Amino acid sequence: MKEKRIEISLSALLTMSALVAVFPCHAEAAPIGYVFTPVAFLGDPAPGIAGGTFVNDFEPGGLNNKGDIAFGADVSTGGEGVFLKRNRRLIAELGRSNAEAPGGGTFDFSFLGPVGLNDRGDVVFNFLLQPFGAPFGVNGGAYRYSHVTGEVTPVVVPFATPAPDGGTFQGVSFQPTIDDRGADVFAGIIETDAGVEDTGLGVGIFRASASGLIANVVVPGDPAPGGGTFDYAVEPWVNDWRDVSFIGHIAGEESTIPGFPPQSEFISALGGLYVKNAVTGRIRTIVHANETAAPGGGTFRQVFHDVMNNRGEIAFNGDLTPAPAANEKIGVFLYSCGRIIAVARPGDPLPGGGTLVNASLINGNVHLNNRGEVAFGGVVNSDVDQDGNDDTGLFVWSKGKLSLVARTGTNIPGVGTVDELASPQLIFPPAPIANTTSGAINNDRGQIAFQVTLTDGRGAFLLATPSH
Repeated sequence: MKEKRIEISLSALLTMSALVAVFPCHAEAAPIGYVFTPVAFLGDPAPGIAGGTFVNDFEPGGLNNKGDIAFGADVSTGGEGVFLKRNRRLIAELGRSNAEAPGGGTFDFSFLGPVGLNDRGDVVFNFLLQPFGAPFGVNGGAYRYSHVTGEVTPVVVPFATPAPDGGTFQGVSFQPTIDDRGADVFAGIIETDAGVEDTGLGVGIFRASASGLIANVVVPGDPAPGGGTFDYAVEPWVNDWRDVSFIGHIAGEESTIPGFPPQSEFISALGGLYVKNAVTGRIRTIVHANETAAPGGGTFRQVFHDVMNNRGEIAFNGDLTPAPAANEKIGVFLYSCGRIIAVARPGDPLPGGGTLVNASLINGNVHLNNRGEVAFGGVVNSDVDQDGNDDTGLFVWSKGKLSLVARTGTNIPGVGTVDELASPQLIFPPAPIANTTSGAINNDRGQIAFQVTLTDGRGAFLLATPSH
């Protein structure tokens, strides 16, 4: 089927932006009770001709308002797969380790999550190809699944797809997202002398239209607000007005993240939070790393895992660790109506007892819907199961109020009792603190997709639906 190209005028975008401006800044308080529906269990058969079963973990990525769920999972046949649940059933995997990749090559051991999903049911995901290269993400491709054709097509084929400013894409990074018009916004690895270090490679953000045209959003060497230039831009999030939030770093400022591998192995930097306006093209600073004061005290050492809704609100995790350390004191924050709000900081009390030790360092464990509700996972300084370890929990913030979804000790009828919201998930680079790895993906209906490990050792992928 030939794709119909949709053009939107500047005046139309201005009108839509004006409509966004009159939306209320905060949603109604989140409901307290949930009904839990199993999506899948570890040990269940994995779809696709390769067969096997789900093992180790699930990685929720997208949950749209129709209830479609896009996710990754380890599989017993080796490596990982990307899957989509539609119409209350699992369809064939969209990509799997050791399978042929659209556009050429073979999928390697890991996708670069989370995967992205829009309300139409289109999915975008990034996957390493064999043999994966260095730095991490080199020889990785970007892919799009169409709900219309049921096919997966390549967006970026490494060393083959042209980059807008010349040369070819060398690979991709984490967290592609897709808007409801089918545009894929992704972090791509390119050849450049303007990266964090003079390695000849850098990471920038690009937009691939539904028709396949790729354009720059922000790349190393682009001017940054307030002066200087960007040398690093990752973790893009596009909303339906085509605004893009991202994590960026300014050339010449402190960049090294303590405990991280060298740039030759993993391109990284102490990043701040920025937004590029689709109409004006202007980039605005929300958080400047090592400069912006955090609500409740301290300074943001860095921020990561941004999620932006159609009102322009952004949920993100903020590192409050005093310099020169990093990644030891993580909170959850919301940018809304021109100010930053503390959703939960280490030491804050949590529903069900105890206080927050740390929010998760792992992508996909903070999320935001268009009602302004923030779902997040965290480690709690209680030990209800008396196993000598801190508990873990999943919570929702709405209009200044925290509500509990599930935590260690929660009994889920027909499923079992929650032991922890974590799993033996591969994490690179390894995290220096305990983390939740459950995922916390919410939609505008207040539903949340996440995984748990039960006290009987089983792993369950669940959908929580508000009971009222």
